[in-house]
Amino acid sequence: MRDSRETDIGKIEITPEALATIAGAAAVRCFGIVGMVPRGLRQGFSEILGGDALSRGVEIKQDESGVKIDLWVVMSYGVNIAQVAHNVMQTVGYEIEKMTGLRALEVNVNVMGVRVFE
Repeated sequence: MRDSRETDIGKIEITPEALATIAGAAAVRCFGIVGMVPRGLRQGFSEILGGDALSRGVEIKQDESGVKIDLWVVMSYGVNIAQVAHNVMQTVGYEIEKMTGLRALEVNVNVMGVRVFE
């Protein structure tokens, strides 16, 4: 489902792919997030995504009242997982609302793993 708005000079459409990219970019900017992983990944997380593939770790569900966002992330070792997840929820919700005007009804953070840096 696309969000569509009419203005005096034309029509604006916001696709789920655009929302996923905004959400993924906002999430990886948060302290403690190493990257995103594809939601169907079962064999570990050797495929941590960055850059142009941010939207592959995000699922968007859209209806008339707003947007529901699911994120699949990998966190750094030693961070407070609950606090980082809460920060991601707030940041992603804020960025979606600021950039699109859509209300983020839910932002769910699925921690798929923890990465240790040597």
